[in-house]
Amino acid sequence: MKFQPIPRIPYLSAKALTAYLAKPASPLILTTVMRDWPAMRRWSFDYFAQTFGDFPVVAHAPQFPTVARWSVRTRLSAYIDYLKAPEQGAIAGEWLKGDAESLRRSGLTLYAGNFNPAHAVHGDPERIFADVPKLPDFIDNWLDLLNPRFRDLSLKVQSHYFVYLSVPGGVTPLHHDFWSTHAFLAQISGRKEAVLFAPADAKLLYQEQSGIVPAMRDDPRFADVIGWQGQLGPGDFLLMPAGWLHYVETLEASITYSADWIDGSNWRAYIAEAEHTLRQKGEWQ
Repeated sequence: MKFQPIPRIPYLSAKALTAYLAKPASPLILTTVMRDWPAMRRWSFDYFAQTFGDFPVVAHAPQFPTVARWSVRTRLSAYIDYLKAPEQGAIAGEWLKGDAESLRRSGLTLYAGNFNPAHAVHGDPERIFADVPKLPDFIDNWLDLLNPRFRDLSLKVQSHYFVYLSVPGGVTPLHHDFWSTHAFLAQISGRKEAVLFAPADAKLLYQEQSGIVPAMRDDPRFADVIGWQGQLGPGDFLLMPAGWLHYVETLEASITYSADWIDGSNWRAYIAEAEHTLRQKGEWQ
């Protein structure tokens, strides 16, 4: 593999972002988007434990259930207690895969990727969107233009808003986001490293099922693949165009807000893929 830095720029206007995404786009880190977000002052592990402590989560190591060797069903408050002392491996909950002792020896840490504090039942949308915008105002979001029933069913089946709480050892394996959505990672606190790859490389890269990029770096199969690499610190906003594969490691205790959206460049693909999923689930005729 070869690597190049993800470009960093202060900001994009709505017009500039629309034009950028209308052509084959690449990742960008925007550095001034989040300056006025209340979350930058308010959010902490303790804040989420106190405010959303009963939220049900499943934590994995590595993150996704398809590759996880350790999985625990628990509550957010117990997960945050674990994050404060991950070296002990202990967490209150139901172990679905593995156990605390083998996790402790592995050097990995559990990562809950399904925490959506805007969830209509378990979350508090009004509270969370007082601290962060659903989407920044320069993003042209077409979700609200969809058939209302189709949109609501899509949002019911697939969350579009997440908060990621993690500590060193937390790994998100290589993947691309659902239903051809664009996405962003907005780093509230702590540090992460992200590596992204163009959609054209997906078929080749998915030959390695683990999705662990450090283990893939010297594999001759991927010698000509170019990865876009960047560290995210507080206030960094990583823009990930539809179809881009990404791998993320947590470097410091971290809080990240993430959301997905569609616009004029990807709405057709989104509708086709969402409709396919809804039909499979018997939710759409």
